[in-house]
Amino acid sequence: MEIFLGNLEKQRNALPEDTFNLTFHSYQVQVESLSSRLREIEAKLEAVRTTVSEKIRLLEEDSDTLQKRLNELCSLRQLGAITYTDYSAEKNGIKQQMRPRMKSLKECRKTISRLSVHSRGGSVSPRRTRNLIRRQSLAIAVGVLIIVAAASAFFWMKNDKDNPPQESTQLSQTKLSVQGQLPTSSPKVREDEKIKSLFETIRRANLEKKIDLFMSCYAVHFKDKSKKRLAILESWNTFDYLDLSYDIKKMTVTAQTAKVRVEWLGNLSPKHGGTPEKTKSVLDVSLKKEDGHWKIGTIRPVT
Repeated sequence: MEIFLGNLEKQRNALPEDTFNLTFHSYQVQVESLSSRLREIEAKLEAVRTTVSEKIRLLEEDSDTLQKRLNELCSLRQLGAITYTDYSAEKNGIKQQMRPRMKSLKECRKTISRLSVHSRGGSVSPRRTRNLIRRQSLAIAVGVLIIVAAASAFFWMKNDKDNPPQESTQLSQTKLSVQGQLPTSSPKVREDEKIKSLFETIRRANLEKKIDLFMSCYAVHFKDKSKKRLAILESWNTFDYLDLSYDIKKMTVTAQTAKVRVEWLGNLSPKHGGTPEKTKSVLDVSLKKEDGHWKIGTIRPVT
C-alpha cells in the first residue's frame, strides 16, 4: 500500500493541484475501506473454518461410535448371541441414525473444500488464506493505480474531471456466498444428540444384559450405585425384555447439567413362565457431565 500511495504522489506533475487532491483523497478513502473489509472477510473465513471443522469432528465421532456398534452387532449375530429379529431391528435403527450424519458430514466437507483455495488435506490454512487476501489486495491496488494513470492522461488532454470509478461488488458477493455456507446447527442441538445417545445406551444395555455398559451411564457419585447394580442384575434374572423403548418428553440443557423427563415402555417376559407384561414408567432424570460425557446423577419417578 505504501508503494501504491507513493506512486500516486508522482501524478502531481501530470494533474492540476486541485484535481489531483480530489482524486488522491477519493482513492485513499477507497483503499482504506477495502483494507478494512479484507480484514473483516479474513476473520469471517477463519470463523467459518473453525465452526465447520468442529462440526466435522463431532460428526466423525458419532459416526465411528455407530459403526463400532454395527460391527459389534454383526459379531453377536454370527455367534448366535441375539435373534435375527433383534439384530435386524437394531441394525436398521443404526443405519437410520447414520444417514443424516453422513449427509451433514458430506455437506460440511464440501464447505471446507470450497474454502480451501489451493490448500491440501481438505482444510483451510490460515496462512494460505492471508496470502490469498494479500494477493487480492495487491491486485486491487494495481488496478486502482492503472485507473489513476488513465485519469491523468484524460485530464491532460481534456482538462476535465472524471467521476471516480464505482467500488467493486466482488467482495460483497464473496461475503454473501460465505454466509450462505454457514452451518445451521447449534451447540444445543449437538448436546441433545449426546443425551439421546446416553438413553440409547441404557436401552441397549438392558436388552443385551450388559451390566458394565449399563453402569457406565451413571455418575461416579450416583447415590447407592452398588445397590442399583444389584437391583438391575436381579431384575434381569427374573425376566427378559421382549422390547424396550423410550420417549424424551422434556429436556433442559445447560453447560454442565441437564434435566430430562423420559418415558420408558417395556414388554417383559417372565423367565419362569407366564404372560408377557407391558410396563410404563415416567422418570425425571438429572444429568451432569463427567470428562465431557453425560452421566445420570439422580432419578425421580413421576407420579
